[in-house]
Amino acid sequence: MERLGAFIKKHRLWLGGLCCALAAAFALCWAGYTLQQAGKNQSEYRIVHDEYVEKQGLYPTDPAAGLVQGLPAGAGETLYGVRLMFVTDGRVAQGTFRVALQRGGETLTACDGDMTMLLDGAFVDVIFASPVTLGKGSGYQLHVTFAPATAEDKAGLVCGEGVQADPAMPLADRLSSDWTLRTAALQYITNYTGSTYALKTFAPLAALVFFAVMGGWWLLFVRRAKAHWCFAFLAASLGLVFALVTPPLAAPDEYGHLANACALANRLTGQPGITAGENGENLLAMRACDAVYMREDSGPIGILAYKTMTDELFSTGNDGALTATAKVSAPYNVLALQYLPQALGILLARALGLGFHAMLLLGRLGSLAAYVALAAAAVRLAPAAKNIFFAAGLVPMGLSLAGSVSADTLVNGLALVFTALCLRGFLADRPLGRGEQAGLLVLAALLGPMKAIYLALAGLAMPIPAAALGGRARSRLFKALVWLAAAAGWLWCNGATVRYMLRSVDTYRIVFILFRLVPAAALAALAWLRWGRRPWFKKAALAAAAALVLVLAWAAMWVADNSGISLTPEEYAASIQPNGESTYVYSFGYILSHIPQTVKLLTNTLGSQLPRYLQGLVGTLPGEPIVYGLELSWLLTIGLLAVLAASSLRQADQPPLLRRSARRALGLVALAVFALALLAALCWTPINLTTVFGMQGRYLVPVLPAMLLVLGDNGLLCLRRDASGGIRLSAAALGAAAALQSLVLFASAAYKP
Repeated sequence: MERLGAFIKKHRLWLGGLCCALAAAFALCWAGYTLQQAGKNQSEYRIVHDEYVEKQGLYPTDPAAGLVQGLPAGAGETLYGVRLMFVTDGRVAQGTFRVALQRGGETLTACDGDMTMLLDGAFVDVIFASPVTLGKGSGYQLHVTFAPATAEDKAGLVCGEGVQADPAMPLADRLSSDWTLRTAALQYITNYTGSTYALKTFAPLAALVFFAVMGGWWLLFVRRAKAHWCFAFLAASLGLVFALVTPPLAAPDEYGHLANACALANRLTGQPGITAGENGENLLAMRACDAVYMREDSGPIGILAYKTMTDELFSTGNDGALTATAKVSAPYNVLALQYLPQALGILLARALGLGFHAMLLLGRLGSLAAYVALAAAAVRLAPAAKNIFFAAGLVPMGLSLAGSVSADTLVNGLALVFTALCLRGFLADRPLGRGEQAGLLVLAALLGPMKAIYLALAGLAMPIPAAALGGRARSRLFKALVWLAAAAGWLWCNGATVRYMLRSVDTYRIVFILFRLVPAAALAALAWLRWGRRPWFKKAALAAAAALVLVLAWAAMWVADNSGISLTPEEYAASIQPNGESTYVYSFGYILSHIPQTVKLLTNTLGSQLPRYLQGLVGTLPGEPIVYGLELSWLLTIGLLAVLAASSLRQADQPPLLRRSARRALGLVALAVFALALLAALCWTPINLTTVFGMQGRYLVPVLPAMLLVLGDNGLLCLRRDASGGIRLSAAALGAAAALQSLVLFASAAYKP
């Protein structure tokens, strides 16, 4: 035992690596087996002819001669097989059958099967030995022959009405060259996975996942590389996994973000962006190979969505001219800068003549590259608590957004950098450099416009000590500039949204109140400068503040009295749409005039939806959760939350990282972002729903480091020794596990809009 203990102690590093490799291999084998079971022999079909009544059966007079069914003219469609409806005279027939695809008397491919699989009056998948691409023109035929075991084993095809009058005439003779008279019930199998597609496709992805996890272990424990280099490797490799795992247009709102990115790519090359059509629809000029796949809603998922992607991924030689148009969703009110990384990837794909799926992948990779660079810079800039930025940057939600075409990529990355710069100010023992201060100003001006709810992030800069900004006077000026930059950018980009939210508010009364409050505030400021330090003035100011609160409460009720809408029962009933939702939604005015209803809605939302918000925050609701409804294991959710909590803990012998005022400010900023996100979602919620519609946990990803900084400084739990390596590797391993389970769920689902 002593020798064994000494051996383990001596080689514990490599034994730990072996355990990590075995765990990764086990997880990959599990994912591969599950994927194989879900993805084998899956088919996709298109209805060609289904005009039949009561399953009329046509039996061949000679089973060996069989029946011949003509096919409509083809033009480049790949046929993996067909679905035919057979009749067997109400019994299980014995023998064999053969379905051959012929043209000009030549057999192109065929399928041989057992007649026992032919169920009476049911469609049967007939998979050819090899797929065939139908060329232009007609002349294709299906030749169906039978070899029954006995004379009683009859089988034929279901045909529709409208056939020629003589039922004894063979099908081949009864049908003319006109396709409209060829009436056998028929469906084309246009996609098929076979029995090995899932494993063949999964193999390179499994190698990438194994390389990411073990490469991270090697960098963290063997090379002991710097934190930002380890993070860059893990974020890039795992982000690539998420970019490959997420089916096309299946990421949150990716169809709309891709349209915006393509529109920016068009404008960068002097082409028109999104324009209005004759009927008010939004049209986007695209290449012909792209317009086929472009959508106005989330894309399909399932193993066949992956097969379509992989089949078309390496197509080349596509014309770069924007000769087609596609209907797209309305453009989002965001900065064009948010789509620049994706637009550059799209332009590269067009220049190389790549197809739609390769273009989408390059757009995703451009997004991922920008996120990795920003998040790695945040880890590098953070003067302490690097584990927080490491784990928050590797959270699956952030990686999945970075590995898709999303406007949130730059928001999440810039928020990490902004928080790291603010932390440098909190802990600085010298004034911040000009570059650091300029970075804070620029980021404050960008974050609010990129998404309105992140205006509150400017508050992260407020607790920076005056000494870190060059003195009290310069500190006040700098913080005022931060708020000014954030507010100016926010109003410039979100003015239309604010006007929409205030559409039912009595703004005239608000202006009336403001015109009287502004002079009062100016007089109060002058009085404070004149008598601010006198005790009697402080007491008077406190009484005046209490009176002001009462006045503002009265003013709010006065505004609410003339805001919002009041619906009669008849108007309310008429507003209900077929999906059960009202056409009327909450607005500031409606909230002011229906406060009890709003409070009840918010209470019910927080009570029932908080678990889903936590899942959305860490990324265990893959894809668009409102559309697909997929949910990863709660063990992964708990594990990810535990790793995030562990990343925030300090060692027992270390003092708190932040002052109490800084912790309060960070907590208030996180709470403000949550409240603004909830309010924004509330203003899109139909008035008859019982929970807020559209609120998602991913909106809190930018304030995740701030929440963890507050959590770790409370001192309730501490670490006995440094556990950075284990925490960082655990974050990467759980991210890889989330990607694998997302792949299995996406492949197993059957959503096709």
